Amino acid sequence: MQKNVNLCVDLKTVMQTDAHLIQGQSYPGVLTRDGEEHFIFEESCHRGRCPRNPKLFDGNYCSLVHMQNGKYQIHMKTINASAITDRNEFAFRVYSELLNAFSIID
Repeated sequence: MQKNVNLCVDLKTVMQTDAHLIQGQSYPGVLTRDGEEHFIFEESCHRGRCPRNPKLFDGNYCSLVHMQNGKYQIHMKTINASAITDRNEFAFRVYSELLNAFSIID
């Protein structure tokens, strides 16, 4: 995952309910760059259950979600313990992936 800060851009929003973006609120949708320093965000319509906690990182061993209360949560994925031959190597791979997941959080 690559992080970048786009300064001095125009952002047009097409929202379903809120007229303006609310601070701290997460919105499902699509962000498109449609010109030089011009972006458009289109909020998806809520058909059925929309994700309350968007997934920010999805690795081989863990995933990172941003919860509605503003906190982040790590989920470990199911492992096949009989397939692990070197526990130290496995632990190092999980550790490396956690570092990658945490790099998303500033």
